[in-house]
Amino acid sequence: MAAAAGAIVLAAGCSPSAKPAAAPPTISAAATRPAAVPAPAAADRSANPYFAANFSVRTNPVAYGQDPTWTPDGRVLSNDPDANQVAQIYLQDLGGQHRSCLTCGKEGPNAFPQANPKRDWVLYGSWRGQKTTIGSPALGGTGTNFYVVRRDGSHDTALTQIAQSPADHAEDNYHPYWSPDGRQLVWTHENFLPLAQGGTKWEIRIADFLDDGGTPRLVNVRAVGPTDAAGYETQAWSPDGSGFLFTRFGDRAHFGFMNAELYFMRIRGEGASVEHPVISHLTDGSPAWDEQAVFTPDGRNVIWMSSRYQPSWSQSVVSAAQWLGFDTAHDPSIFGAYFFRLLADPQFTTELSILDLRTHAIRRLTYDHTAIPEFQFDPSGTRLLWSVGNANLTRVGTFDLGTTAGTVTGSPGTLPATLPPSRRTKAAPRGLTPGVLEGPALLAADMKRLEQLIATRITS
Repeated sequence: MAAAAGAIVLAAGCSPSAKPAAAPPTISAAATRPAAVPAPAAADRSANPYFAANFSVRTNPVAYGQDPTWTPDGRVLSNDPDANQVAQIYLQDLGGQHRSCLTCGKEGPNAFPQANPKRDWVLYGSWRGQKTTIGSPALGGTGTNFYVVRRDGSHDTALTQIAQSPADHAEDNYHPYWSPDGRQLVWTHENFLPLAQGGTKWEIRIADFLDDGGTPRLVNVRAVGPTDAAGYETQAWSPDGSGFLFTRFGDRAHFGFMNAELYFMRIRGEGASVEHPVISHLTDGSPAWDEQAVFTPDGRNVIWMSSRYQPSWSQSVVSAAQWLGFDTAHDPSIFGAYFFRLLADPQFTTELSILDLRTHAIRRLTYDHTAIPEFQFDPSGTRLLWSVGNANLTRVGTFDLGTTAGTVTGSPGTLPATLPPSRRTKAAPRGLTPGVLEGPALLAADMKRLEQLIATRITS
């Protein structure tokens, strides 16, 4: 039965019972990997227009930084280098016209801009004042605090405060997303504790955004959802505000060592709450890297990026671990090192796919053969915007809801034969602490042990 617009439909067998946030939820692994999907029948097209619509991809005439996003009035927020090659937050039309800088003159780098959907605030991540940094602000690493600024560049205000120079560990905040009503924020927090203190701790946090005419601030900050030894990355909210998507790394009880799977955490409706969320597994247990996700505006599908279409080092590792039942006692501490190793693989590419939440059918949308990071729908609900890996290209994908695809393979996008050099800035790591430095050594030891187990199994 088709859901009303904005409602969230989950496939049968994928919604476990609610569990208190203090205990790891029971997550069903019953979903099976779908076979090739035939072209939808006419009835199915009308029931799920996004899944059936033609999807075309074009290169935008102006390239933006890794995570361009839309404003409620259809303009674009981006992070791009200023005259001093420091990443700053800019606001402009999609074609680059009427450009203004919201953070120029302030310490950076500043990145991951997100416009509040109901109020005149832009959220972003910054390394301002931090002595321990790695990765990129709000995209994973260490050293990020969140700030908000008005769209005219005024009233720049810090929302979070992590220590500037920790003695033995580093922290990070990343992947923040506004709720549809603009009143709440969800994000992932990491605390890179040394193994002697329990190792790296990951948690999903949610807070209320208070804008009462005084200083904007986050109040009622709470940790929600799973508290077991795994890594997390928060994604976009559902259109009805009932919950949000997130990626879980290393659910080895169900899907194996270092496997990245996509989930939905319901915190409102159907008996769910922040204190007792209901968590549903959405993807299919593939050894691929499944991450970065948004709902279609009607709530019937999830669009996400996946590496399942191209063999890679990571898929080989996860497949071998699944085959051997490989386990490790300290995987939360090696996720960061694993991720950087994954990105260094020239074979690692991701494409966009769409998942029908009722049938669990999957349709591939893009054929860019590169790494697609964060993306987001525009206010019309028909266009997606993303930048291509580190290739200095920004892409616009459009759903033509008045047409249907002849086959469920999408419309291949095309990239130039020769990619232009990147103009994006990279910041060198600073002040790394023991809790961060332990990760690469632990990962190297685990990879060596996995190789030994493979050799033993093959020769036995």
